Amino acid sequence: MSKTKLCVTLVFVVCLLCAFCCGAAMAEQTDGGASYTETPVYLDGLLSCRGYEIGGDTYVSLQTVAELIGYTSAADFNSETNTLTITVADIEITVTAGQPYMTANGRCFYLPKGYVTIDGNAVFPMDIVAKIFNLDAVYDSENGIYDLSTVNKSILAGADEFYDSDDLYWMSRVITAEAGNQSLEGQIAVGNVVMNRVASPRFASTVKSVIFQEGQFDPVRSGGIYCTPFDSCVVAAKLALEDCNVVGNALFFQQSRGGDMAGYASFIKQIGAHYFFA
Repeated sequence: MSKTKLCVTLVFVVCLLCAFCCGAAMAEQTDGGASYTETPVYLDGLLSCRGYEIGGDTYVSLQTVAELIGYTSAADFNSETNTLTITVADIEITVTAGQPYMTANGRCFYLPKGYVTIDGNAVFPMDIVAKIFNLDAVYDSENGIYDLSTVNKSILAGADEFYDSDDLYWMSRVITAEAGNQSLEGQIAVGNVVMNRVASPRFASTVKSVIFQEGQFDPVRSGGIYCTPFDSCVVAAKLALEDCNVVGNALFFQQSRGGDMAGYASFIKQIGAHYFFA
């Protein structure tokens, strides 16, 4: 590297460090009024951009990261539908204001707090941005920084490639039958129970076999399992298959019947009309 380029790089890094130090001194606010503090984000060991700590989570500009790792990007906001569309390379990422998930390359990612804008620029949770570009995100808690590694960088695999079609088919149907009238969180939770059972030696080892295991899910006996799934339940099924988990290691759930189920030792939480247990 020439002396001129080295000097420019050093000046850039020093300026970023100064900005971070100043930003860390006081909390700023997002466009929605939430407080945030800035945190440095490194790319392959080089200080590269800002992250934003909001409510215990770290957010980062998806477009900034895309361009830093060599992908072109463009954004468009539809004010009629309040939908933001970001195009990166050959994939389309969409998120609608107030909607608790985003889509990328046909896949779904949970955004319980929605996306955030700072000075008009959209920022997203660090783990989702890292997943979209297959980056390893390492958090250094001692120094309060993130380091993103591009060793395995690639564009997110599409839905047809990532989701097993049989798993998605049955997962979306059992969620519809068991929790079609519940919130998205409650729908994801039913999917979590199915996935937890797949991972448990106490139950069968595939999504379909868990659902059809004798005596487990009422919709199998009633025939409700064969109903066409609701759109929200397809989203919930995708989120559960993405390892989005809202009920920990729950293996069972039941509908509230008016009693206090929270007193049971295995109780985990209540979501809507359902109680979840380990």
